[in-house]
Amino acid sequence: MIVYVYDIKTLQIIAKPHVKEYDLFREKPNDFYPTWNKEKHLGSSIMFQNPIILDNQIREKTRQELIIIDEKLSLLQLGEYVENGNLIKIEAPKEFLKPVWDKELKAWYESATIEEYEETLRREITNKTTDLLKVQAAGFGDDKLESEIKELREKHKEIAHELALMEG
Repeated sequence: MIVYVYDIKTLQIIAKPHVKEYDLFREKPNDFYPTWNKEKHLGSSIMFQNPIILDNQIREKTRQELIIIDEKLSLLQLGEYVENGNLIKIEAPKEFLKPVWDKELKAWYESATIEEYEETLRREITNKTTDLLKVQAAGFGDDKLESEIKELREKHKEIAHELALMEG
């Protein structure tokens, strides 16, 4: 197996000695890398792409560390930004049909048209009404489902009213 010897200051791999077992290297590193110095080197059985040392242990940087420490902003996901050295995440509002993240404003906005919103409400009303009819056909009632349908119909009326005002 290969042991990767890292320079503590630069985190660069400076040697790749071959060993039978990693534990043998840990016991006597100078047998495999004669200039080994525990103050200057760290050994690992893993070759890291983005190494970091914490508590004298080497490991791969997390995505958050890559963003904050290495300023790899291309790794930011929708709804994320960096402020004062912290990664901030803002979830898209659940009521948005087509949320769009504005990186400059650091805010979500709705991109669905009022017509798309109305169509979605119609579909939800139809689906829930169908579910309610199935429950009733089985001889049961569902107050929660009836209440949800009523709320959706009220929302639909409001949207239809807004559409009428826009057209009128």
